[in-house]
Amino acid sequence: MYTKKQGFTHIEILVVVAIIALVGTFSAVAVNSARSKQRDATRLSNVRLVQSALEDYFNENNSYPLGNLLPLGDVAQSACLSLSGFGSDCSSEEAVFLRRVPRTYENGLKGIITCGEPARNAFCYSVLDEGDSYVIHFELENGLTAVGLQTGVNCATPDGMEAGTCTE
Repeated sequence: MYTKKQGFTHIEILVVVAIIALVGTFSAVAVNSARSKQRDATRLSNVRLVQSALEDYFNENNSYPLGNLLPLGDVAQSACLSLSGFGSDCSSEEAVFLRRVPRTYENGLKGIITCGEPARNAFCYSVLDEGDSYVIHFELENGLTAVGLQTGVNCATPDGMEAGTCTE
């Protein structure tokens, strides 16, 4: 009497393993893409936060704070923003606009925008027109066409954000 073995054949097992490998690969790609977009969203939020503090500073001083290729968030130069401008410590200041100036998240960036000593990826701030304007150059991992920003170099000014390098 002949009995049929029950179970999977080698081909069936290989097909199942291949499907699991494909699903795992697609999941990893999706997670990495989501992380990259989250880092960019945080970068944009931080630039907008600095822009808001700079507008508060301008309203009090009728000019923007001094700085030329200043790496924002640098503990020695621009850790905070007070009535005196960017500084390393604002604990003794009466009017503080931004107690902690955010730094850029360097993960995923290509190092296109660098400033400071030593040079590093940063939000790079420069005051223009004797304090009447400013630019903040920053880098993004992904383009955001809905808001007009591109992968790589972008800039922020008192008028908003735009793709590419701003004229200084």
